[in-house]
Amino acid sequence: MAVKLKRISDIVNMIAIVFGALFVVTMLVLSTIGITYQLVSGSAFTWAYSLTRLFLPWLALLSVTVAFKSGEHVAISMAMKYLSPKLLRATQFLNLALVGLFGVALVWYGLGFFENSTQLFMVSDTLQISHKWTAISIPICGLIMCVHLLSGVSLVQHLDITTELD
Repeated sequence: MAVKLKRISDIVNMIAIVFGALFVVTMLVLSTIGITYQLVSGSAFTWAYSLTRLFLPWLALLSVTVAFKSGEHVAISMAMKYLSPKLLRATQFLNLALVGLFGVALVWYGLGFFENSTQLFMVSDTLQISHKWTAISIPICGLIMCVHLLSGVSLVQHLDITTELD
């Protein structure tokens, strides 16, 4: 069962990485178009910057989930050096529990935020995008964190703090 949960977590992580990369490329292309147009014509594409900003919440939150999966989440390494092995393990599980609470809070409050997002983001005079696009990034990334927590024991096992600190 643990192997299956880890496999699901790995697949979800790979999907998050792919979408993150696509968002970075999209932002880069839009920025390049805006800069090139301004250099050539002397006037700016006002919508290029506005459209690029819509990808930032997605990119930031997906980055958090990928960092968590790879063990790059918040850990107090200095303090960990002075803990006994049992207390160290307990602290690692406490860390995962707190991250789990954060993930559940992202889902819970993010869904409410998504449901109440009724405004439109005015990219240009003719292009309008619903705020639901950015709002849904919150509960989705919370769900991804919760999926990664399903393989939480393996997350703790691959974090051998004692060897990293020496």
